[in-house]
Amino acid sequence: MRLYETKKLHYGKYFYKLAIVNSCSYFFRTEFQPDGSLKYARRKLDEVNKHYVPSNHDWKVEIPLTTTYNDVIPVEHFWDAIDIYRHLLKHTDYKVRCEFNQLLIYSNNRKMLVDLGNKLRQKYTEFWEPNPETIHTLSSEKNAIIVNKPPQYEYKVTLGNKKGVAALAKWIEHNPKLASMGARARESCKNEDYVYGYYFHVRDLKTLLIIQMMAGDNIQRIDKFVYIKQ
Repeated sequence: MRLYETKKLHYGKYFYKLAIVNSCSYFFRTEFQPDGSLKYARRKLDEVNKHYVPSNHDWKVEIPLTTTYNDVIPVEHFWDAIDIYRHLLKHTDYKVRCEFNQLLIYSNNRKMLVDLGNKLRQKYTEFWEPNPETIHTLSSEKNAIIVNKPPQYEYKVTLGNKKGVAALAKWIEHNPKLASMGARARESCKNEDYVYGYYFHVRDLKTLLIIQMMAGDNIQRIDKFVYIKQ
């Protein structure tokens, strides 16, 4: 597995993440398993199994969302999907997210994710975990983001699902030493378009209080950069 460092808690909760490239990843989408029993994943795996032809190198299964498109699933992806299914059935302390053909599994149970990653045939697997020296900070500092050099700005502010405030963008534009906002986010704010997910950086707590008054209730999240020399 390729290893990466967790510098902020995943979903504000999880230390560890396992990222798996697999054509069957959508079988495990959370919304398809309302009771957490993975019945949908089991049904889809059974459907793929029915289409297997031993002489071929690929498994072929029709995606139920359309009637004309056939999905080609590599054999190793299918075997890995079976191992993922069996492994997840034994645990409940995890969260799943699917992005195209990538399956992301989050947990605070390191052994559970490492054991699963070591079972897989797929080479392109990533494992994220924190530096042991930063675990306490991630646990105790709300919305902390670990950085390896002193930050120019102390806070990262992510906007919510309302329209932008033109005055906020103009204030940041005229005070670059106090705050910084990307061009796309700034233009959306100026035009008072929807700004969900856009973010900007703020120098310190005093400036943050000013920003909060201008942005009102359209702040989704505030993260704090924490410098830890490593």
